[in-house]
Amino acid sequence: MAGEASGERCVICGAERAEDAECARVRSNVRRFRNETFAVWRCGSCRSLHAQDEVDLDHYYAGYPVHIADLDWKLNVAYGGMLARLRAAGLQKDHTILDYGCGTGLLVSYLRAQGYAHTSGWDRYGEEFEDPAALQTRYDCVISQDVIEHVDDPQANLRELDGLVKPGGFVSIGTPDAEVLDLADPENYVHALHLPFHRHILSSDALKRAGEALGWEVERYYDTMYNNTLVPTMNPRFVLHYVRSHDDVFDLVAEPIRVGAKLFSPATPFFAFFGYFFDRHTDIQVIFRKRAAGEAA
Repeated sequence: MAGEASGERCVICGAERAEDAECARVRSNVRRFRNETFAVWRCGSCRSLHAQDEVDLDHYYAGYPVHIADLDWKLNVAYGGMLARLRAAGLQKDHTILDYGCGTGLLVSYLRAQGYAHTSGWDRYGEEFEDPAALQTRYDCVISQDVIEHVDDPQANLRELDGLVKPGGFVSIGTPDAEVLDLADPENYVHALHLPFHRHILSSDALKRAGEALGWEVERYYDTMYNNTLVPTMNPRFVLHYVRSHDDVFDLVAEPIRVGAKLFSPATPFFAFFGYFFDRHTDIQVIFRKRAAGEAA
């Protein structure tokens, strides 16, 4: 299903691809496509990563694993971490909120249940949330979690987010950090690379610079994902241990919990209770504030 694309220039910073650019071939971490591999390369200038293969994304997104997830206690705990960060940045219950790329709307449902009644969602692949009318207004807060790395043109995506947020409002972007992902050991980072779905993964510095170029300032920066909590088992390090104890695919996060022989090891309770302190920092969350008109940089 994959054909080679040229990938001669970084779509983030515009630098040409060097002849000796760091590159790798990486398997898909989705069970249906596990036997397929895809090429990825790193920009030597901004350190962002780029998928090299042209693919039929509609084919790969059909039956995407997280589309079968439910708003269970685990997601309530994880989303609690997200909400705490947004509150720290200034989110209030009377604010209008857009979850851009909301999937089946689980975060939308969570926020509404927490009293954030003016929460909307939009997703081109979500039947309930594909109405473009949601993109015809401005919001106090726009959440874009695990979206920018999926799009063909991240800069255009950022410009669209800029048009969706009011002056003085917030844009929260959660994404992997390309700088941390070692292409010399791609299997170790197969879930953050998440090919072929992740098209371009920005480095943390590249993301900050791109936001600042739009007139945004960093309000909060987190070098760990919002789901890294102190609640037992609710941390990415335990989740990584769990999936590696089975067939090491992304699908496991949305499937009923399984028990296998490899889980009967000292590492299981260790990461369940202390994994928070051993996060690999493969994901970041940057909450930007869009400067109001006339506000000095």
